[in-house]
Amino acid sequence: MQVPIEVAPRRARWMLILLTIGIFVVDLLTPVGIAVSVLYIIPLLLTFLSKRQRDPLYFCLVATVLLWADLAWKPEGLLFQYSVTNRALGMFVLWLVASGLVKLKRMQLDLLNAEDTKTKAVQDLLSERIERSHAEGLMEAAQEARAHAETAVMGAVAGRQRAEEQSMLSKLRLQGIIDSAMDAIITVNHDQKVVVFNDAAERMFQCSSDDAIGQPLSKFIPARFREAHHHDVQAFGQSGVTSRRMGQLGTVMGLRADGDEFPLEAAISHITVQGNQLFTAILRDVSERTRLEEQLRRTERVAELGTLASGMAHEIGTPMNVILGRAEYLLDRVSDEPVKKGLQTIVAQVERITRVMNQLLTFARRKPPQPVPVAMQEVVENSLDMFRDRLSNHGVQVVTQMDPDCPRVVADSDQMNQVLINLIMNSLHAMPEGGTLRLELGCERDMVKLTVSDTGHGIRKEVINNIFDPFFTTKEFGKGTGLGLTVVKGIVEEHRGSIAVESEEGKGTTFTIHLPISD
Repeated sequence: MQVPIEVAPRRARWMLILLTIGIFVVDLLTPVGIAVSVLYIIPLLLTFLSKRQRDPLYFCLVATVLLWADLAWKPEGLLFQYSVTNRALGMFVLWLVASGLVKLKRMQLDLLNAEDTKTKAVQDLLSERIERSHAEGLMEAAQEARAHAETAVMGAVAGRQRAEEQSMLSKLRLQGIIDSAMDAIITVNHDQKVVVFNDAAERMFQCSSDDAIGQPLSKFIPARFREAHHHDVQAFGQSGVTSRRMGQLGTVMGLRADGDEFPLEAAISHITVQGNQLFTAILRDVSERTRLEEQLRRTERVAELGTLASGMAHEIGTPMNVILGRAEYLLDRVSDEPVKKGLQTIVAQVERITRVMNQLLTFARRKPPQPVPVAMQEVVENSLDMFRDRLSNHGVQVVTQMDPDCPRVVADSDQMNQVLINLIMNSLHAMPEGGTLRLELGCERDMVKLTVSDTGHGIRKEVINNIFDPFFTTKEFGKGTGLGLTVVKGIVEEHRGSIAVESEEGKGTTFTIHLPISD
């Protein structure tokens, strides 16, 4: 393995220090007659890796001090003079090697300097040639530029004409895009006077562009909102924000030429062109969507009321029958007229309550399903279309995984829609901060399996077994009646299917529905 250039001197330095200390210790422990001083040549050779020229001399100085310091610790004897001679000879060898290393490092440095000088000379020569070539190229480029300039002057008139034609085509193309847009597009100036009014805006507000252009934007806003809207547009222009997405402003009200008010969503942006500030609004009529959402809410309420009525009819009907039976029994056995009259009143009122309960029970009984072969994939897609905007506005990502070869089921498509509406609504309520709604459709043995899962807050384990009970809800007070899942379970069971739930608090909930395959 090749050692990096920066790391090699550092390792050599540590090896030199460790070897020097080691030799010093060995010399200290070795008998006086053994020549250990020659070992200092090994770390001396490592100083060649140092960048400084005089490091070998500095090391010889340190080694000399250590050499004679070791001798001072050794006891005098017969071999003491021999040890002095060995150390003097070793010191001489060390200084000789050090001098050679210094000369070698100097020669190496001279060679490097000579190489640098040669490289610099070559670079200067190349630079001179490049500059000469560049000068020649500039002269050629100047000649070519003159020729191009002459050609450009000759074609200036034709170019200007083509530019005017392109500008006209761009304007026509932009006008075509604006007029063909399905959403209304209105542009106003800094005085909030209309300058652009496309075809969709004409249809939406029932006003022609000729009548709209030049008019104040407040003409298309109900009177009670005009002042607030005027200030909001001014504040938006001064906010530094260049655009706001569709739905970010919420639902606003528009005013048609015939005085009819209608809800719409708006996206707004502004630009400054030649010092003039322009505001462009893209408007979408949400009347139909609002109507469908209201119809959806009414359907939910009707389903909830039906289950409530069914429960009331059962819970109240039984005691009313007992009261009626006891009152009729007493009525046949009393002769006191005031008591008899009171019992007759009781019988009449109980019969009235019974009739009301029977009416509620009749209302509560859903019409029998009209089973036909149904493609559940179409039911899922239709149900999602109803919630598409609401899911997007709440930051919920929809993921579908449907088997295109999934067989049909025998079901009432309207009731299957009701099942999916309830489950999607519950998932939406469980993810107020957004999340992922996953719908999967496939075949499992002789059943079609539909899975609806979310990444919401989940359901606690201690209450999960009660979620299909009437009037039981995990939502906050006033946000649920506890009847939606009861209706779902009833519909699924009427179709000879089954529904199961799995949930983990804080991670989400999964409903799994199995329906029999159509023969």
